[in-house]
Amino acid sequence: MIIALYVDDGLTANNNDEEYAKFITALSARFELSAESTEVSWYLGVGVVRDWVAGTIKLTQEQYVTDLLKRFNMSDCNPVLTPME
Repeated sequence: MIIALYVDDGLTANNNDEEYAKFITALSARFELSAESTEVSWYLGVGVVRDWVAGTIKLTQEQYVTDLLKRFNMSDCNPVLTPME
């Protein structure tokens, strides 16, 4: 089992459902948990896309960049390959 924790956000990856259930039971006895086992799509501002067929996981900050462009009123700017073009 792999456990990622940051302040009050946690993420687990496992290949043993029985051990995972024991872990969640023990954790929920001590702490309040807000979500149970679901497929992760967003964690700490990073989008997570899993392709089960290809066996890949893609991490993206596309939404962060989009929000940043909106924040600075640059949503309609013209993209270039390098900053000095």
